[in-house]
Amino acid sequence: MSSQKPILTEEIACGPRHRLAILTINKPAAMNAVDLTMVGMIGEALEQWQQDNRVVAVLMRGAGERAFCAGGDIRQLYDSINAKGKKRYQYADAFFSGEYGKNYRVHQFTKPLIAWGQGFVMGGGLGLYIGANHRIGCQSLKLAWPEVRIGLFPDVAASYYLARLPYPMGHWMALTGSHINAADARQLGLTQYTLSDDDWPALLEALQQLAWSDNRAINHQQVRSLVTTMTDEQGIDSHWQSVSDDLKELFGDSLESLGPQPLMRLDARLREYHSDNEWLQQGLENYRQGCPATAALIMRQLERGATMSLKEVVQWELVLAYQAVRHPDFAEGIRAMVVDKDNQPKWQHSSAMQVDDTWLNQLTASPWQADEHPLADL
Repeated sequence: MSSQKPILTEEIACGPRHRLAILTINKPAAMNAVDLTMVGMIGEALEQWQQDNRVVAVLMRGAGERAFCAGGDIRQLYDSINAKGKKRYQYADAFFSGEYGKNYRVHQFTKPLIAWGQGFVMGGGLGLYIGANHRIGCQSLKLAWPEVRIGLFPDVAASYYLARLPYPMGHWMALTGSHINAADARQLGLTQYTLSDDDWPALLEALQQLAWSDNRAINHQQVRSLVTTMTDEQGIDSHWQSVSDDLKELFGDSLESLGPQPLMRLDARLREYHSDNEWLQQGLENYRQGCPATAALIMRQLERGATMSLKEVVQWELVLAYQAVRHPDFAEGIRAMVVDKDNQPKWQHSSAMQVDDTWLNQLTASPWQADEHPLADL
C-alpha cells in the first residue's frame, strides 16, 4: 500500500443502502506496530462506523503479509521513558491509557467486526484482534503474548483471556511467550475461523453479496455462516495437542496439584526440562531467557484475572503498566531485544523465586484513588 497514512479507512458498497468498512493498519515495515496516534485513529474510526447506519460491518487487517499487528511501538516507548525530566513517563502513561481504553471499546462494538489474522498477531495487537466479534486466523497465523521477553506483562485484557484458556495453556503462553498457529487458536477459542491467506479477495466479494439488513443479529448470523463455510484447516497441525503429555508433566493436572508454592515447582521444571519437540523447546528457552519478575507477576495476573470482569481487568492492567514503565526491567528488556539486539538482558532478579512479595506489591500498587483512575468511567 502506497499511502503513508498509518491507518487507512475505506468503505465499499454492498447493495443500494449498505456499506462495508475496512480499516488497515499501515506500518508494514514495523509489522504494523501501533503508537498513540494510531490508537486514537483506530478508536475514532470504529466509533464513527458504529454510529453510521449505512455501515453494516467492519473488517480490520494489517498491511503487507507479515503481520496483522505486532503490538505497540516499543522503541518509541523506550525512547520516551529514557528521556530526562519530569515528563519522561508522560507518553507511556498516555499510550497505555489510550490503548487499553480504546481496545476495551472494541469489545463493545455491536456490528460485525471481522479481524483478519494474517501473520504475527502479538501483544497489544492481539489485544485489538481479540476484541473483534469475528476473528479469522489465516494459515500463516502466529499468535502470542510475548511480553515476558521484554520485562512487561501480557496486557490489553490478557489477564482475562489467559485465565480462561484450558489449563495449562494460559500459563504456558504467558510464561513462555510461545506463538500458536491457526489450528491451536481455533481449538482454544481465540479464533472462530481458519482461512487461507489468499482468501481475502474471495471473502470481500462474498461479504458484498450478503443480503445485509438493519437487524444486527441477522447480520452476525450471516457472517458466521459465510465464514464457517469458507473455513479450512487442512495442513495445519496443532502445536499444543502434540505436546499435551509434556505439558501435563510440566504443569500437572491443575495449578493446585503443584502445591502451595506453584511457581517454585514450575520454575524448576521449566528450567530443567528438555524436549525434542522444537516448538516446546523454544518455549522453554523463552522462559529461561525471560524476565523473572514478569513470570512472578503472571502467576498473580492469572489468579486475579480468573475472578475479574473484563472491565476490571482492563482497569487493573493500567495499574500494572503504570508501575512497569517505572521499573527497570521493561526498559532493559527493550534495550536487549530491540535497541542493542544483544539478547542479553540484565534482569533485576536471576530467577522468579527471587521475586518476593514486596517487589510484586510494588508492581501492583495503584497510584490513584478509585475515582481518580484514568479509566474510572470506562
